[in-house]
Amino acid sequence: MPDQRIYNVGWICATKPEYVAAQAFLDEKHDQPDHASTNDNNIYTIGKFGKHHVVIGTLPDGEYGIAAAVGVAMGMLYSFPNVRIGFMVGIGGGAPSLKNDIRLGDIVVSAPRNGHGGVFQYDFGKTIQDKKFQTNGFLNQPPELLRAAVADIKAEYELEGHQLDAAIDAALNQRPRLRKNYQRPSDDSDRLFRSD
Repeated sequence: MPDQRIYNVGWICATKPEYVAAQAFLDEKHDQPDHASTNDNNIYTIGKFGKHHVVIGTLPDGEYGIAAAVGVAMGMLYSFPNVRIGFMVGIGGGAPSLKNDIRLGDIVVSAPRNGHGGVFQYDFGKTIQDKKFQTNGFLNQPPELLRAAVADIKAEYELEGHQLDAAIDAALNQRPRLRKNYQRPSDDSDRLFRSD
């Protein structure tokens, strides 16, 4: 296993499907760490995603919420002290609107706009009967490095188009048994909108 100090990106998954998908997209998978901090009760998958050395952790089975995610993040930092960027990547819900055609299986990346940090914590707002979602707080915006990366990806997609479908297909072709549960659902199974 490579030196634990080379891992500088942390990726936390809340659920098993998120954890499986994260592992499926690693370009290289490394052996388990030789030793973890005595303050760390997590199990990790480590490897490379592009040029980045990534450590992926998941919440303990049956645990949910902010406290569990903070516990994973703290343990990760004890064992991988050079993690500088952390992601909580997962399956979102409750995003449809008439303005945005968001369907099951879509990839959504949030970015700061209109004085908001770009990421809303699930308990920082409420919807009152037949009214718009009202925020009562928001998180800080991501680091400048990540916002610059989003701008770069947007430009690349505009110039070259995206290869997301091909990347997903390649990952599923390497692990055919995942196709049933991890491929994009058909339009008629989408429960967010009525199909025409």
